[in-house]
Amino acid sequence: MPPRGWRPAVRALLALPVFVGLAFSGTIGTLTPTGVDWTRGESLWIDEDGVSTDAYFTGVIFIALSEGGQNYTRDTLCVDLFTDIYLGITYDTTLLHPYQYPAKNLDRISWLVDNALLPTEGTYNSVLPQSDWVRTVQQGAGIQLAIWDITHDNGDGFSAGRVQASTTPGKETDPVALAWATAYETLSDGQTSGLAFVYYNTDIATGAPAQMLEGPEFTDGGPTPNPEPPTCLLAGGVLVALSLWARCRIDSRV
Repeated sequence: MPPRGWRPAVRALLALPVFVGLAFSGTIGTLTPTGVDWTRGESLWIDEDGVSTDAYFTGVIFIALSEGGQNYTRDTLCVDLFTDIYLGITYDTTLLHPYQYPAKNLDRISWLVDNALLPTEGTYNSVLPQSDWVRTVQQGAGIQLAIWDITHDNGDGFSAGRVQASTTPGKETDPVALAWATAYETLSDGQTSGLAFVYYNTDIATGAPAQMLEGPEFTDGGPTPNPEPPTCLLAGGVLVALSLWARCRIDSRV
């Protein structure tokens, strides 16, 4: 039985005074990561900036989204490997369209989410066969690994860049998950979509950025991103400059 008290490990190296006067005008509420889906994810060894690291959980994260006294349960994936978020902690969240945050290839990630994560949830009809939909442990880990590589290395594969497969003896990346990551990255090459929901999260007390999440278009009657021309929002480069350097991985603590 895993130890109690699961939550992502925080390794923030700096805390900046951030996000005063941000121009986001998307739907605003609160978000709480409530758990992880071990049927669509697993512990996975990967190389992070050249260091073999046990990503305690790589896959689908469950969230509870609240707005106007109503609660909604949804599925998401991490966007940024190097930013932290805690299970059981509530954050302020702003819902965005992928184009409203252009710095992280969110439109390409949206295509993967729309077609492979929960294709039957929204209004999008998947162009992928059902065998490519995320329904197994290795598929969940694979799509998450692909998203991290797309975010940080522009999808350059898993033998270069900040996100790589681990080849350290005894710490090798699960080859099945790696094969799925390669497949999802290949399938999404040159593809874009704008339907996925982006959850831009900040610490309630300090306003500091927390892990950004992205998930399918949900038709549950809950919050959705508001239409907004991309020119009305801050440039992606400014947001990147304000980011924290930390880790997004579930760790086990007592």
